[in-house]
Amino acid sequence: MAYRDVKTLSVREQVQLKYARRAAKLVNVFQCLIVSADPQRRRMLERAAADGGWKTFACGDTATAMAHIHRWLMKLAVVDLEAQPPESLRPLVEQLSACGGMLSIVCGNEGNVDEEIWARQRGAWMYLPGVADSSSISLLCGEARQIAERLSTAVGNQRTTPQPVALDQE
Repeated sequence: MAYRDVKTLSVREQVQLKYARRAAKLVNVFQCLIVSADPQRRRMLERAAADGGWKTFACGDTATAMAHIHRWLMKLAVVDLEAQPPESLRPLVEQLSACGGMLSIVCGNEGNVDEEIWARQRGAWMYLPGVADSSSISLLCGEARQIAERLSTAVGNQRTTPQPVALDQE
C-alpha cells in the first residue's frame, strides 16, 4: 500500500481532535475574572479589563469567583487584595494558582513586601501595589490579552495539526 507509513486516526482520536479544536475556539473569547470586595474598585477594574479587550465577569467573594472559574474558561484573573483582611481573598489566589493557563494580576497593599512575595510565590503574573486609576491596568490587560492570544495560538496549533506516525516495520 502507498500509505503504509502513515497512521490514520482512530475514531476516538478524531473526536478528541474535534473537541480540542472547539476548545481552542472557546479560548479566543478572552474572558477575565475580576474579584474585589469593594464595589467601586471592582467597577474600575472591570472597566480597565474591558478597555484592554476582555469580556469581564465581576464578583465580590471567593465562592462566586470559583463558580465562574468552574463554569467558564478564564484566561485572566484580577484579584484585588487592597484593604482586605488576609483571609478574605487569599484562598482564591491560592486556588487560581492551580488553574493552568491562566494569567493572574494581584492588586495589593502599597508597601507590603510580604504580600508581594506571597503573591509571586502563588504564581501571580503581575503584582500591583496601591492601584489608584484604571489607565495603567488597561495597558496591562491589553498586554495580557496579547500573551493569551499567543498562548492560545500555540496550543491550538499543537492540537490541530497531527503529525503522521510511522508504523513499525515487521
